[in-house]
Amino acid sequence: MTHSIDIKLQVELCLKSLETILPFADAAGIETDYDDAYDEWEEIVQALFSSFVLRPVCETSIRWNIEWFHKLGFKIDGTSKAAVLVDVDSRSYIIFDIAKVDGERMNLVLCPLNLLEEHILAGPEDCLNFRVEFLANL
Repeated sequence: MTHSIDIKLQVELCLKSLETILPFADAAGIETDYDDAYDEWEEIVQALFSSFVLRPVCETSIRWNIEWFHKLGFKIDGTSKAAVLVDVDSRSYIIFDIAKVDGERMNLVLCPLNLLEEHILAGPEDCLNFRVEFLANL
């Protein structure tokens, strides 16, 4: 396990995969809009994020365990959990969730590290320094 993965690339692949299956989810009657989505879509988003991002991170490093990672879309409670972080405009954010915007585009929902400010939406192209950290260390 001496090589590492490009987390930004893996996040981009995850978002593209979600965009690809959006028409199928819509045809199946699965609500995909961020404010209206429920278990079915949330489980798909989590499964793809885990498969494209978290598992490769864990498989290429003895440092991380998939069970430690923050579950997308759920309250960050301050316990010792890991998350993928990015920097936008010189500020660090946790990838909190993934949301459909503009009908067919998936974006990252980013939560500021202080957890008190509003979440922002961003594409991977807006983000720098993709990394994994323990939330308790922040």
